[in-house]
This record gives sequence, C-alpha cells and structure tokens, in this order.
Amino acid sequence: MESRVCVLGAGVIGLSAAVNVQLLIPGVDITILADEFEAETTSDGAAGHFGITKERTNSDINNLIRWARDSFEWYHRICISEDANIAGIHRFHGYQLWRSAKPTPFHSKFDYAYRKLSVRELKQLPGNHTYGWASETLMVECRRYLPWLMNKFREKGGKIVCQRLRNINEIEQFYDVIVNCTGLRSRNLFQDKEIVPVRGHTIRVKAPWIKSFYIADDGDTYIYPGQDNVVLGGTRQRGEERLEKDQRYYDDIMRRCCNLVPSLKHAEIERTWVGLRPWRSGGVRLEVETIPVRGRPVPVVHNYGHGSDGVCLSWGCGVHAACLVKQQLNQQNAHQKLSKL
Repeated sequence: MESRVCVLGAGVIGLSAAVNVQLLIPGVDITILADEFEAETTSDGAAGHFGITKERTNSDINNLIRWARDSFEWYHRICISEDANIAGIHRFHGYQLWRSAKPTPFHSKFDYAYRKLSVRELKQLPGNHTYGWASETLMVECRRYLPWLMNKFREKGGKIVCQRLRNINEIEQFYDVIVNCTGLRSRNLFQDKEIVPVRGHTIRVKAPWIKSFYIADDGDTYIYPGQDNVVLGGTRQRGEERLEKDQRYYDDIMRRCCNLVPSLKHAEIERTWVGLRPWRSGGVRLEVETIPVRGRPVPVVHNYGHGSDGVCLSWGCGVHAACLVKQQLNQQNAHQKLSKL
C-alpha cells in the first residue's frame, strides 16, 4: 500500500519538510494539515536575512552547521535560477557594526563573502562603531517564497487540509507517519514545556535608495532591503505572548534605524508586523517519538523550536526530517514483510 504522511503546520518549516518528503520518497501520499497559510503564518513576517548564531538558536553546533549549510545551498540554487524573483530570493551585501570585537559567526564559512572592516571603512559608515564585518549573503522573502514552495508541493500531488487541531486525536485520517512542524502549538499538542515565545516587531517601509543591509550593536537593530520594501527591526522579547501592536516598539525601531541611516526618516511606512517566534530552551527538536493517535501508535517526527532562525534552518531541517520519515516507513515495510512470512 502507498505510504501516507501528514505534516502539521504550513509555515516555512512545515512546507520545507513536506517538499523534502516528496523529493526523497517519490509517490508518497502526503497531506499538509494546518489552519494558517502563507500571509497568516509567522514565517510571512520574517525579515529573511540569512544570518544565524548559536547563542540565538541554542542547539548543537554540528547540527546547526549541517542544517544552515544545506539551506544556504538550496537558496543559492534558487537565487541563480529563473525563479529567483518569483521565489523572493536575492543576493545582497551589507555591514554588521559593533561597539566591541565579536567572534566570527560560523555561517561565514559558506556565505559568499565575509571580512573584517578596516578602521577607514568604519569611519565611512554611519554611527560610531569600532568593529564590524562586511558580508555578502542571501535574502529570503517569505511573502514570495512560501507561495512558491506551496506551488511546488501542489504540483507533486500534495494535499491540503485546513483544520485547527486542539488535540492530536482530532486528526481524522490514519497516517503512517506524522511530521510535527507546529512551532509554539507543540506546547499543547505535544505537552512540550520547553518551548517559549519570543515576540518580534518589524516595520516595512518604502526606501528604494537603501541598497545595502545594516545590522548594529546587539543585532536587534537591522535594515534589510528587499524587492518591494525595506524591513526595519526589531525586538526580541522572550516569554511575551501578546500580539497586540504597541506603537512604543515601532517608534523605538524607527529611532534606532534612523540613527543608523538618517535618510530613513523620510521613508513611507507600508505596514507593521508583530509575531511570536518559537524558541526552545533545549534547542531545535528534530527527532522521532511514537505516540498513540486514536488508539494506534504512530511515529511523529518533531521539527520545531527554531526561534528566529526558521528561514535559515528550514530547508536543512526539512532534509533531516524527510530522512527520519523514510527511515520510519522502511521499518514499517520491513515489519510488514516479516509478519507475512
């Protein structure tokens, strides 16, 4: 019989896992079950800059390198393809500016370019920073990337079920493997008490004269030029669950970003955003757990807890999750063959 797989969640983590399962297991019967899609997801509000730190994501460094490298290579292939603008992926250059020396991040090993700024260069850049890097990396705009990835999923026969789960037993169909990409909802669906929201705010402005990205000080002040607008940020409020927009935070973001690039004072604001990132104290959870679903044991491949690095890690984690799905299906098939002997 054809193997049946269900992916819970349709953000960048869920879509990446689903497409990877299709690529690794041709002919698989796969369904994405979610109640929020594309613009409704947290992923849609992501800034999209490919930059990741171990301190922010809190996971095993070897896994982070593996997942980030696989993701970068995937995005690079799209970036040099005819789908680059449709998928919202482009290559861009910019600066990370600090008051004191910082260790070089591990992703510098596979970015396009990464180097320390000279004293002369620092004096020519805004602010009064004494240390910094110039880098060239990728921008992934989820407003385009999520619909593009969903089209890939549908073209390969993927199915969609729109349903909000309050309990895992509300899944109506039987599946051989479930892939859990529900982020913060894993607290209730799978009783994970380690996952915590980290609230973030961003502003999108019209500023076509901004050609380079800027990251300053603690990393929470950033300016990222995209295809249609420029993302200004941000905040990182761990444990805060409210989604109401508070003008104080947007005023503070504008103040910080205008201090960095004064011409932003004249930029027209297009929209503001607030969202909750799924950060996990024990690190990204990417493993198999067998749980009862409607009275039957079902392997669940967990893939959540990426914090603010979901875009950077999504494809690499999707590759890893798909391998775990295939492993579970192979074990089930082997068991069925033995039981028939």
